[in-house]
Amino acid sequence: MGFFRKTKGSIISDAFMLIEDHANLKAKLMYDIALYEEYLTIKLAFGKQEATLSYNQITDIFYGMETEIINEKKSSIGRAFAGGLLFGGVGAIVGAVSGTGTKEKKKRHFYFIISYTSSNGEEKIIQFEDTRLYRGTQVAKKLKELCKIQVPESVQL
Repeated sequence: MGFFRKTKGSIISDAFMLIEDHANLKAKLMYDIALYEEYLTIKLAFGKQEATLSYNQITDIFYGMETEIINEKKSSIGRAFAGGLLFGGVGAIVGAVSGTGTKEKKKRHFYFIISYTSSNGEEKIIQFEDTRLYRGTQVAKKLKELCKIQVPESVQL
């Protein structure tokens, strides 16, 4: 298995984490999405649970990123230790004081969302997170092509 995964017989495939329960698929588990000529399959990565979706059911595909800002407490112990090593006792005190408060940390989430019409005519969505950081763009791009969904010129996948 190389850098990109490919399920036997598929055009392209990759693994995604399901965000919330959907039909018989359970959230927080990894699923392989494999694209074939006329349909896609969503199969539990380490199991037999599987769902199939025909391309004529798919109404839209979204692949994008969201940045989450997380506030974390600074480590006053670590800063005191570093200040003490570099500047002695006074450095330890200054380091400890500078370690109070919080710092912002950014965490990126990549989402892959498929909108479709169910067999009973309801509009539904199934949401995945690309936990392998931006590798799902090729699957999303190929899926849009197979479903004949136009990508606006201003948006590049």
